[in-house]
Amino acid sequence: MANEGLLLKCKLCGSIMEKVFGSETGQSDDFELLEIKHDGEGAAKHVPIIKRDGDNVIIKVGEITHPSENEHYIGFIELLDGDTTYRKNLKPGEEPEAVFKVDTEINKLKAREYCTVHGLWES
Repeated sequence: MANEGLLLKCKLCGSIMEKVFGSETGQSDDFELLEIKHDGEGAAKHVPIIKRDGDNVIIKVGEITHPSENEHYIGFIELLDGDTTYRKNLKPGEEPEAVFKVDTEINKLKAREYCTVHGLWES
């Protein structure tokens, strides 16, 4: 079992799928692995920022507000807590922010988000 939690994008329809379980074989040519970005061009609008407010963990996308338009928006925000993934799906017009009730230390958490134009970004 390798690569659980990887995200794949269908080249035909643009759907995003998560590989939950299985080996590295068996992937169709119709899917591409989403590569995770951490920095570089566009990072200020895309890298998730994790903050704690009491029992809540708040994830905000980018230091600069990201657009939320019909063709360019944040599709989802995830909080990765070891083997547990919390996900909030977003639609155009919604603020690119998520709140999850998690008691794990903040330095043990990772966040990632998917921009419909610029791909997958991780904190």
